[in-house]
Amino acid sequence: MLTLAPGRFAYPEAIAWASPGVRDRAAQQKIEVSFNADLENEPPPQWVTDLDQLIFRGSRFMDEVVFFHRKSSTVILTDLIENFELNKVSKQFGRLLKLVGIVDPDGKTALDLRMTFWRQKEQSRSCLKRMLQWNPEKVILSHGGWYENNGAAELRRAFRWLE
Repeated sequence: MLTLAPGRFAYPEAIAWASPGVRDRAAQQKIEVSFNADLENEPPPQWVTDLDQLIFRGSRFMDEVVFFHRKSSTVILTDLIENFELNKVSKQFGRLLKLVGIVDPDGKTALDLRMTFWRQKEQSRSCLKRMLQWNPEKVILSHGGWYENNGAAELRRAFRWLE
C-alpha cells in the first residue's frame, strides 16, 4: 500500500493527485494506490492562482510534474535534479552519487535517468524553456540541497545535458 494512509486519516477531505503513469506503474508492481484526480500540464482550478505546473516530458521511463509557486518564485522538483550533500551520506553511498553525477554543488539529473531521454530531448528542451520563462529565484528539490538564489541559472546549469 502506498503511504497515503496516514495523510488520509489526518485529512480525510484532502484530494490525492496522481502524476502521469503512477497508477499504471503501481498496478504493474501490484501496489495498491488510491487517487482522486490526475495532474495534467495545466494547474487545476484549486490552485491555479498560486501555482503553475507542467509535465516535464521526454523520458521513456517517467514524466515528472514540475510546480512553480508564484508568490515565492520557487520551482519544485522531485527527481529531475538531485543534489546530494556528501557530508549527509555514507562514504560508500557518496562514491555512487559521484559516479552518477548528482552531488552538491553540481546537482543535476542522474545519469541513469538522463539515458531515458535519449533521442527525445527536443520535448524536454521545450519543457525547460517554459520553466525558465517562470524566471524562478529558488529551486526546491526532493533529493539533496536546494537552491535559494539564482534559480533560473541553476536550472540552466543542471539541464546543460539537454544541449
